[in-house]
Amino acid sequence: MSKTRDEYLTNHWQKYPEAPRGALKFGRVHQHRLGVQNLAECKAKDDPNFKGSDILIDGDLVAIMPQNQFILLAPNLTKNTGFYKFENDPWTKNKNWFEYITHIRIFFKEKRFLDVKTNTLVKCPGTEPSLDVFETEFILGSKTEKFYLPTSPEINLKKLLSAGADRIFEIAPVFRNGEKTQRHNPEFLMLEWYRAYASLSQIKHDMIELIEYLCDQLKIERPKEVLTFSIPELFKKHCDFDLKPETTIEELKSLAVKLNVDTKSATSIDDYFFLIFMEKIEFGWPKDRLVFIEKYPPYQAALARIDKVGWAERFEVYWQGYELANAFHELNDPVLQRQRSNEDLQKKISMNKPVVGLDEEFFQALEFGMPPSSGVALGVERLYMAMKGISDIDGVR
Repeated sequence: MSKTRDEYLTNHWQKYPEAPRGALKFGRVHQHRLGVQNLAECKAKDDPNFKGSDILIDGDLVAIMPQNQFILLAPNLTKNTGFYKFENDPWTKNKNWFEYITHIRIFFKEKRFLDVKTNTLVKCPGTEPSLDVFETEFILGSKTEKFYLPTSPEINLKKLLSAGADRIFEIAPVFRNGEKTQRHNPEFLMLEWYRAYASLSQIKHDMIELIEYLCDQLKIERPKEVLTFSIPELFKKHCDFDLKPETTIEELKSLAVKLNVDTKSATSIDDYFFLIFMEKIEFGWPKDRLVFIEKYPPYQAALARIDKVGWAERFEVYWQGYELANAFHELNDPVLQRQRSNEDLQKKISMNKPVVGLDEEFFQALEFGMPPSSGVALGVERLYMAMKGISDIDGVR
């Protein structure tokens, strides 16, 4: 820092003034930001003996006034002057990200969906066996109560469907412990939307329209084509295997051996299915196509209905090498839902994971009657990464 700048800041600058009226422009000292060619020749309004070239450095916040004067609003007191010289600075990144979120909300508003907000402290974060949870505790005097951060807003959104909601969506922060990779953060945003009295085909149509709309708004090339494959079709094509709803774990074990898939970590039929799918099938299609995968085996149903043939009524969505979303023709049978939830808890026990409690209000809502509905959960950062060609989730914002 120059002596002239030191002297000005110490003896002449009126510290941290309000934003003045009549300013021509506000911003940081940087030609790209302010668009002022002769900023260095501007005189300090509080002491015209000092010129911008004598005292200002990149990063200073200033107001440009009439008569070639400036007011220093907040000096850059760090040593980081180069930080503001890059077009892709943190605000530019965040501004693009926030505009993307805004476009998502506009899309659903135009389709007459209601933007809702559900709880972040919940009794049940979700029972999916593979997900680890964040646990916390509410303390009130001598009373303590266990709460969790949600792995998905799904349970609470379905309560709203039972209460009479029709078209709803939420962009919610969700939390998954033990996950930190280039594609996973312990906290990320989940977009979920639901249509009461609707089939999966309508959710699929929403998904295609959303991605095409966002591409148009962000001036990014749309997916070149929409492709749809079924799980049995993919197993036949890539593994030469006739997968059926009743295919046993022993048959999948034999297939894994034949395909030379490492299954040392497998303990369940889900594990064998996942390992074969991940190694021999996943991403075996053009990345520039929007790909829907449907008709999953019944043990992969999660919260989806089972069709008359025995396949789970759900789909997953892929684009640019990313798994983006998971959609269900939602299960609304309270007895079957409780059975599956308890099965999930037993799987957690077998995996030596902490067991979470069930949300009894959710089951009461199902018993009251949840309409036949379809819904989808989409990773908001994942879609942004696919659209922008970002390989690391930490580069999103």
